[in-house]
Amino acid sequence: MAWRPADCLIKLRDQIDAAAPRRSKASDGTIGDESHQTRDSDHNPWVRDDGIGVVTAMDITNDIEDGCSCQKIVDALVASRDGRIKYIIWNSQIVSSTVKPWTWRPYKGKNKHEKHFHLSVLPEKAKYDSTAPWQI
Repeated sequence: MAWRPADCLIKLRDQIDAAAPRRSKASDGTIGDESHQTRDSDHNPWVRDDGIGVVTAMDITNDIEDGCSCQKIVDALVASRDGRIKYIIWNSQIVSSTVKPWTWRPYKGKNKHEKHFHLSVLPEKAKYDSTAPWQI
C-alpha cells in the first residue's frame, strides 16, 4: 500500500533537525513496524487521502548531548496547545488534547518512550497537512 507521513510531522522533524543537525535519529520513525501493524496505531497509514495512506504519528529520538532534548520539545508542544496535536507520549506519561486535555497521565504501554517521544496528530487534513511552524 502506498503511504506518506503527514506534512505537519515532516515540518516538525525539519525544525528539530535545523536546531540539532547532529542529533541521533536512532529511534526516529513514522511508519510502524510489523508489531504496529497488528494493533491500532497512528503509525499505521489508516487515514486515506486521495487513495494514499497517511501516517499521523512520529517518534523523535532523545539526544540531549547533540541538542535534541525531548523533554524541552514536549514541554514546548504542550505549552503551545497546538490544534494539530492528538496526543504525546514521553517518559512513561501521556498527554492528550481530548482526554483530560493537556494533563499528564501515567502511560502503561509496553514501550515506555524513554528513548524517544511519540507525537500523534489529529486525522483532519487541514491539521495533519498544515505546514505552519511548530512552537518548539
